Amino acid sequence: MPKGEKKTPFKWWQDRLNTLVGYNDKARDIYDRFGRAYEQGYWTLLKLALLAYYIDVYTTIAKSYFKRIVYIDLFAGCGINKIDVEGRKEVVFGSTMLAKKVPRSGKEFDKLILVEKDKEYAEMLEKILPDALVIPDNCNKASVLKEIIDEINRVDKTHFLAVMDPEGLELKWNTVETLLKHPGDSIINYMCSGVGKSWGTWRSKETESLENTITEYFGCGDWKNCDSAESLFELYLNRVRNFKENAIPIKVRGIKGFHYHLILAVRKTRGTQGWIDAINRAKERIEKTTEQDIEMLLDVFQGRQRQLF
Repeated sequence: MPKGEKKTPFKWWQDRLNTLVGYNDKARDIYDRFGRAYEQGYWTLLKLALLAYYIDVYTTIAKSYFKRIVYIDLFAGCGINKIDVEGRKEVVFGSTMLAKKVPRSGKEFDKLILVEKDKEYAEMLEKILPDALVIPDNCNKASVLKEIIDEINRVDKTHFLAVMDPEGLELKWNTVETLLKHPGDSIINYMCSGVGKSWGTWRSKETESLENTITEYFGCGDWKNCDSAESLFELYLNRVRNFKENAIPIKVRGIKGFHYHLILAVRKTRGTQGWIDAINRAKERIEKTTEQDIEMLLDVFQGRQRQLF
């Protein structure tokens, strides 16, 4: 690409997916060793590609500002994901392995804190990443949050990147708020379909248990006054912004109308805002990505159009 020429959204995603493809052999080696992987749909591929991008940005910049940087994953899985791309399953690094492998030499995280309630997944993480602090429990428990915060506070001038990636409403607001109050960046996955489906079910049935679950997710009862999926998301985003003014939403489109939101809640620093600028550049390209782009990227990932790489 000629110097100064701006990348298209498709080319930007190509580069991100190439990062994941670069680890495929190592991912398969781990899968062959343990025979386990966390199975997900194609949209996880896009999320992992974006996460790898931000891990590189974050670690490169944060190491210049802070004495110690920590990675926190509240739904850590087992380190390996099996992605279903149009019926064909591909094994790739999960978020925890990306946190270990993506940072450049000298820019690595000083500690990985990985929370996973599935005991077998947690045991697998302990074997793959023996230097990590693996907590085999539910991330919403007060004891788990205390263990995380104690580890953060163990060394002065520690900053963290927290990834909160529930599939639906498993993440309670109290957990989110606890981390937002501390000096760190957070990436929060807001699954529109899961939240919207639960909200729609409650409106038709108004069951007490579901009402309690949704209230714990939002941390308030204001969701009852929302009249659309968009207003539900705005409520959640504004609650994040009560703690992090720089909460940047990114709408990630899939195919057949599917989409989800990632919220990158970052701490504003003195001087240049390198990581905020990087997020905004990524946001611009991601939100211009079309459904056709996504379909082509999935074809590329499967190797049906290798000449595009």
